[in-house]
Amino acid sequence: MKNVDESKTAPTTAAPSPNLFMEKFKEKKEIFIVTISSKLSATYNNATLAKNMFLEENEAKIHVFDSKSAASGETLIALKIKEYIEAGLNFEDIVSKVEDFIENMKTYFILDKFDTLVKNGRMSKFTGTIAKALSFKPVMEADNGQIGVFAKTRGYNNAANKLVDTIAETYDNFENKTLIIAHCDAADRAKNLKNNVSKRCNFKNIEIVETGMLSSVYANTGGVIVAF
Repeated sequence: MKNVDESKTAPTTAAPSPNLFMEKFKEKKEIFIVTISSKLSATYNNATLAKNMFLEENEAKIHVFDSKSAASGETLIALKIKEYIEAGLNFEDIVSKVEDFIENMKTYFILDKFDTLVKNGRMSKFTGTIAKALSFKPVMEADNGQIGVFAKTRGYNNAANKLVDTIAETYDNFENKTLIIAHCDAADRAKNLKNNVSKRCNFKNIEIVETGMLSSVYANTGGVIVAF
């Protein structure tokens, strides 16, 4: 991430091609794919195209899930699929239940830096400079797959406190739910967030994971993403 942070030019990313998906389809007869939000990447569209092309000449069961999220959201969906497989559900029931799960899943995140958003033109340089000068750290959300500002806060601690409050106020009971915290080179922040959430919510499980390459590019160093 150091090279991304220090680069004066915008980092670029590329979605896997349909051919790459089709090569993997040959390995199994029942396949689940979980992609980053279709509003943020062409990955979902490429995977769907590959599925349709492959099924024209091959027998298989393939479903592409649009996570409408990223990082922690994708991890949480993968764990839900695993849970249903181990419970012995058939392919169709898994698809139905996981699609319902995605519709109700919550994703929030805090970015420590807006560098990539500014470099890519998704945030003006002026706004980015002001946000940095004022320690503007909004709590962001994934609203039906699109990025939006959930709460305007200043300073990381205020943002983290607001995030914990938001999580705690979502449900009365969390005993059947899992929380995934993804971080980009911010392990201490993730651990502190886990501890603070644990004090207020009885989640069945809270897991901390590191962001992958694509999510890291946009989260930048210090970014934290939660999904539940």
